[in-house]
Amino acid sequence: MIDNEQEISPETSEITEDIAPELSRVIKVDALKGDHFELEITANEEERLALATRFDLIDLKFLTASLVFTFPPTKSDIHVKANFKAAVIQRCGVTLEPVPADIEGEFWCDYSQEFSTEDVEIIEFDEQTEDPPEAIVDGEFDVGIMLTEQFGLELDPFPRAPEADFDAIRKATNGKLDDPDSNNPFAVLKKLK
Repeated sequence: MIDNEQEISPETSEITEDIAPELSRVIKVDALKGDHFELEITANEEERLALATRFDLIDLKFLTASLVFTFPPTKSDIHVKANFKAAVIQRCGVTLEPVPADIEGEFWCDYSQEFSTEDVEIIEFDEQTEDPPEAIVDGEFDVGIMLTEQFGLELDPFPRAPEADFDAIRKATNGKLDDPDSNNPFAVLKKLK
């Protein structure tokens, strides 16, 4: 059965999903006046819940961002500079205990009406070169998507509670983690050495 949010592409017979971004702030290029524009973003409760689900957070207390857009009169290229802050609670990878963290980040991003993802066949990644601009499609772009990506990059991929101690876990398991005859995953991996 196909969900209402899914479509079947006639060319490939594959199911594609229209997924709404967790945090969306669409900027319409025609509405921009002058040579710069400032925007303050505060994620609402629904957005925080969606972001917490996406990034497997126990809680996202808040996420705020300050963005400054600069652009020439033609508005063909738009430069965005952003700073953001968040308070999150992640799950410790060892003890599964809650781990609170304050997140701060900044990023720069360019959007262009003259650039299309269809123009790029192969993208080679090099740390020394700048990222290609994001495309402005039908006169608009969504800065919430870039903010979401950058927020995710700032999260600790291996959160650890201060009391997370492998020696205490060994003692609690009566040394079974080191027992080669044990069926625990660590012992099985040790057998493969």
